[in-house]
Amino acid sequence: MIGDRAIETPVMLAPLAGITDRSFRKICRRAGAGMVFTEMVAAEGIIRDSQKTWNLASFQDEERPIGVQLFSHDQAALSEAAARLEILKPDALDINFGCPVKKVVRRGAGAGFMEDPERLAEAVRSVVENSSFPVTVKIRSGPTYDRLTAIEAAQGAQDAGAAAITVHARTTAQGFKGEADWEVIATVKDAVGIPVIGNGDIVTADDMVAMKKQTGCDGVMIGRGSLGNPWIFSACRAACYGDAWQTPDPSNRWDLIEDHLLSAVEDKGINVGVREMRKHLGWYSKGMPGAANFRAAVFRMEKPEDVHECCRQFFQNRIYPVGADHG
Repeated sequence: MIGDRAIETPVMLAPLAGITDRSFRKICRRAGAGMVFTEMVAAEGIIRDSQKTWNLASFQDEERPIGVQLFSHDQAALSEAAARLEILKPDALDINFGCPVKKVVRRGAGAGFMEDPERLAEAVRSVVENSSFPVTVKIRSGPTYDRLTAIEAAQGAQDAGAAAITVHARTTAQGFKGEADWEVIATVKDAVGIPVIGNGDIVTADDMVAMKKQTGCDGVMIGRGSLGNPWIFSACRAACYGDAWQTPDPSNRWDLIEDHLLSAVEDKGINVGVREMRKHLGWYSKGMPGAANFRAAVFRMEKPEDVHECCRQFFQNRIYPVGADHG
């Protein structure tokens, strides 16, 4: 449960800038994600009525349950943006206290809040007061290994009215490098009474099972482990319910990849849709025979029909480009 919202499967798609757009969220929901989140949405952009920012925040009913993730260094901006986002009726509003990008942290946004748990709690309280939807937060272990502030931040967020907490078990200094320290998730789980969602180094269903066993977390959030592999959500869902599951072969993956491609072009137009699908096609093809040659060919294509046919031959018919290698 997130507030009064039931989550069928406690395995969620993490918000990833430039990646978790509408087309990818729909694919992950279809593949079994219990909940998805938007890319980071700048509070100031919502306040200025930036069409680009509102597009990042918008979604379709088939994506539900969905959370819109807000970020800003300014408590007042977060609060006002939360009030304005009421019109979209998201299932949750998530506040980003975990982005480790230096230019974000330097302004005091994202993981910059982990330096001052009291300021973090004040920001949560102001958003809760201006939202009729559950407010969740995503935090990190702390600024550095020498200063782990996750427990203080989580307790402050809980006291301020947060409905759930996601813990990315890396420090701000780590960024996305090194191993996640799942023990931090366990300590946060012991310290609060609201749902705790674990995040970090989940790349297989076995990882999900291991994290839940080690930390006692109520759910998991998967980010980079879903890139080129939305089927990880199907595998995790099967593991949650003790069902059998088998990794789909490339030809069986084609239906989902095709839908992703067509949806991206429909949603963003031919030029942007084709261009932004390139990174996903690179991830989908990783490790397959001929992947490098496939990428070299498809990345030069501009027409969606050419991209579609090249992908169909590669994934469905397993026709590898001349000079095929193992990517």
